[in-house]
Amino acid sequence: MPRYFVHIKDEVEIIRDEEGLELRGLDAVREEATESVREMMSEKVRAGYSPDGRAFVVTDEQGHVVLNFPFRDAIRD
Repeated sequence: MPRYFVHIKDEVEIIRDEEGLELRGLDAVREEATESVREMMSEKVRAGYSPDGRAFVVTDEQGHVVLNFPFRDAIRD
């Protein structure tokens, strides 16, 4: 199963995922990203915080970006 690395990017820095996740493919990556954002942001969004500017940047084992997933996309789904 492929390993993907889900880094968190904001306006200032990138927090790198050094361990990665084994997922079946890009659909599974998108589902995992959506659920993770919703979990991370649920309280902050209720309090009026906007997730704009933050994103998951997902890379494959070779370091190629396979998904750029803005947090706001998970809130709108």
